[in-house]
Amino acid sequence: MITESNVKSILVQNLKFDTLKIKKLDNFVKNLLIYNKKRNLIAKSTEKQVWVRHILDSAQLCSFIPKEPCRILDVGSGAGFPGVVLSILTGHEIHLVESDQKKCAFLRTALSRIRSNAVVHQKRLEEMPSLSADIITARAFAPLPRLLSLTQKQHHPKLRFLLLKGRDVNSELINIDSWQKIRVANQHASITSEDGCILELQFNDAQ
Repeated sequence: MITESNVKSILVQNLKFDTLKIKKLDNFVKNLLIYNKKRNLIAKSTEKQVWVRHILDSAQLCSFIPKEPCRILDVGSGAGFPGVVLSILTGHEIHLVESDQKKCAFLRTALSRIRSNAVVHQKRLEEMPSLSADIITARAFAPLPRLLSLTQKQHHPKLRFLLLKGRDVNSELINIDSWQKIRVANQHASITSEDGCILELQFNDAQ
């Protein structure tokens, strides 16, 4: 079993994050677990494995995000995965979209306590105006065809998707044939789940 200490070692030694960022993650996790007692932000069964199931699972996206400044749109942010984690670990402009009022209240509180500049949008995804994001991220949000449909306003030729997906990813891919302008650029193995992957999508006319 991967412990909290193991995850922190991976973040520092393998992914090269400094101790200040680890402290901010600590702060976020403590706040999350307190809120979770009342608001069920994450499944109770995953609380003891929060560092591997949620933190490391989200942090692995950083390996596929450019170092130069970019705008990231995290959709269906829920309890802040991967959006809040990315706001801590990267210096990028992060936008979190979540329709649930209580979850948004938690996200704003959590971001304030770690002094993050990430922006929370309490909206349904399909109501969001175009933000010209460079990357869209999502985790356990919606099947791929629906996600592509809901994000149509955000689509542009240079947009990339980095999606944390589970064992059903191949069946989801079969159902995106109608999206002929979008292709699978890569399917990276997850470091937290044998059944999981990071699905990277791009537009066919991306430069």
